[in-house]
Amino acid sequence: MGDCEPTWYVRLLNDKSINSFRDKLKGQNNYVTVTTTLGSLRGLVEQTASGLTTIYTFKGVPYAEPPVGELRFKPPVPVSSWSDMKDALEFGPNCVQKGGDSGEEDCLYLNIYSPELPLGNSTLKPVMVYIHGGCFTSGSGSAYGPDYFVESGVVVVTINYRLGVLGFISTGDLLIPGNMGMKDQVEALKWVQKNIAAFGGDPDNVTIFGQSAGGASVHFHILSPTSKGLFKRGIAQSGSALSTWALQRKPVEIAFQLAENLGYTAKNTTDLMEFFLAADATDLMKDIFAAVPEEDSLALFKCVLTPSIEPEHNGAFLTVEPIELVQSGAYTDVAYMTGITSAECLKFVAPNGELSTAEQVADLDQNFDLYVAPDLRLPTEEEREEGAKEVRQFYYGNSTITLQDNYTTVAFTSDMVFGEGIDLVVQRMAQHGTQPVYYYRFSYVGPLTAYPGYDGANHSNDINYMFVGRGAETLEDGSEAALVRSRLIAMWTNFAKYGNPTPNVDSVVTQNWTRYTTEEAPYLNIDANLTLRHKLKQNEYAFWHSLLP
Repeated sequence: MGDCEPTWYVRLLNDKSINSFRDKLKGQNNYVTVTTTLGSLRGLVEQTASGLTTIYTFKGVPYAEPPVGELRFKPPVPVSSWSDMKDALEFGPNCVQKGGDSGEEDCLYLNIYSPELPLGNSTLKPVMVYIHGGCFTSGSGSAYGPDYFVESGVVVVTINYRLGVLGFISTGDLLIPGNMGMKDQVEALKWVQKNIAAFGGDPDNVTIFGQSAGGASVHFHILSPTSKGLFKRGIAQSGSALSTWALQRKPVEIAFQLAENLGYTAKNTTDLMEFFLAADATDLMKDIFAAVPEEDSLALFKCVLTPSIEPEHNGAFLTVEPIELVQSGAYTDVAYMTGITSAECLKFVAPNGELSTAEQVADLDQNFDLYVAPDLRLPTEEEREEGAKEVRQFYYGNSTITLQDNYTTVAFTSDMVFGEGIDLVVQRMAQHGTQPVYYYRFSYVGPLTAYPGYDGANHSNDINYMFVGRGAETLEDGSEAALVRSRLIAMWTNFAKYGNPTPNVDSVVTQNWTRYTTEEAPYLNIDANLTLRHKLKQNEYAFWHSLLP
């Protein structure tokens, strides 16, 4: 069926669009200087998207040395200090993107947005570090303007990290152990710890948040010992380390196949490493999906190059299966907020979707096991095939699957690809941890939906209401959609400030959101109104939890 996540980023504007938007709001550049542990940076005094609030921006700040030459496929090296004033006025290059038609290898930059620079004994503000999504193969931090978060009194950092082959290829041994992109994220968080106070941010009060692959990244950081102590709270939107697409299970096979596709037959992993080191970066990213093992090629949802299990060594990001860590409670105990949209996989049945025509649905009906089995977290091929039969029986019974079953198809794919893993993480964190867990479903269908006329909020629909560059800045003041935006921003920043998304109920945040317990299983339904409900998709998730480990 093919990969589907990157095409869901339909409202992503390029960096120049966001810069141009702000240029219209300010009459002229006003410069501001801060001194970090590495040297002085010159940024800009700008206006937020509303035009009402000052925002101090520092763009394209390097946090690691360029990962080029001998540093390709190596852990990030902390950036060296500088003596002269360094301009931080423009976004740094994006990392090389899927397809290889844009981006650069020299891409390890972050962006800082602050409502207030420190003066004297001023109180440092909570920090929110955003990790972008894009299937671990596309996206950039510069495409997400956090104006509304900054207006609510937090310092925001957005980051780039190596993607695709350059960020996640693995030879399965110590030559290229993998997870370079995740290690980039760790290095960015270390940079924040050392330097964010210069921008008015509190290094002891950092919340990491992200959506889709960014949400899975947040959960991976909770599981990884290398990230411990670098943040206080996490918000994972539509993603977890247990998501079907989040963990690369056959990295060595993919690496050899990728080289084969590029015309090189490697004899061993040393051969493989030398080939990858010599190859052009854009060539490596041109056709990464062709490297999917044949038995996995029919999976409904593929990201291909993602985090993987590393051999034990100093600096390894992940050496144990995520499901083992989740079930045992062997991870960092932090306050956590997570959830889904109400129709994550709506794209499948919408126009031009992978399951939008009678012919495509007939193919699914005839080959259901082939499409579903690769996505099941079961140890053997036989168990996955048998599991696929159980999934079909649960959702469709003995009926033929037709276009009339569209919303059933959306439900089963959304539950499998996103919901099951997130729900299990919520349950286990509530059981094992002492810190609060908050669970939500975003159900609002408004003007920023990618699929007007369809029921349910699609994947990434929630972040459209949060960021400049995704559509949030287009909402009319006083509208229902603008109120939804205000609620999201208020709850997310409340969580970053207090560890509680609803410390007070008021005219914007109208519902007290209680922490999750396994007995009551409360979740907040975020629609035009906020409602506290219980036991999200109880029957469906009970089925999945009985099927999968």
